[in-house]
Amino acid sequence: MKSQQISYPVMATCILIGLGLLFIGGRFLIAPEIAETGFGLQYQQPDFAFHYIKGIRDIFSGLIIVLFTWSGYRRPLFLTLLAGSVIPFADMLIVWFTPGSNLWAMLIHGGTVVVLWLLCYFLRRPSAGNE
Repeated sequence: MKSQQISYPVMATCILIGLGLLFIGGRFLIAPEIAETGFGLQYQQPDFAFHYIKGIRDIFSGLIIVLFTWSGYRRPLFLTLLAGSVIPFADMLIVWFTPGSNLWAMLIHGGTVVVLWLLCYFLRRPSAGNE
C-alpha cells in the first residue's frame, strides 16, 4: 500500500481523534459507570457486558485511525473515517431519542460527525505532494 502525504492539521486532528477513542474505550473497560455518564445515557443493568463491547469497539477504531494516519495511508483513512461516521451519528440518535438523556452528549456526538466529514473532505482532495 502506497503512503501519501497528509497535511499537518489533518494528521494532528486524526491522531487526536484516535487517541481520544483509545481513552474512551479504555474508560469503558476500566470505569464503565463513569464512561456511561460521559456517553450521555444511564444504562441500568446488573453487569457491564455492553460497556465492554463498546470499549473494545472504540479501542479498535482508535487504533485503526492512529495507524492509518501515522502510516500516511490517506485513502484507507478517508474510507475509515467516512464509514466510521455512522457510529457517532447513530450514537447521537440513540442519545437523542432516549428519555432523560444528556443534551450535551448528543451535541458532542453530532459535532463528531461534522468533524469526521470535514476531515474526509480534506483527505479526499489531493494535496500538493499527491497530485
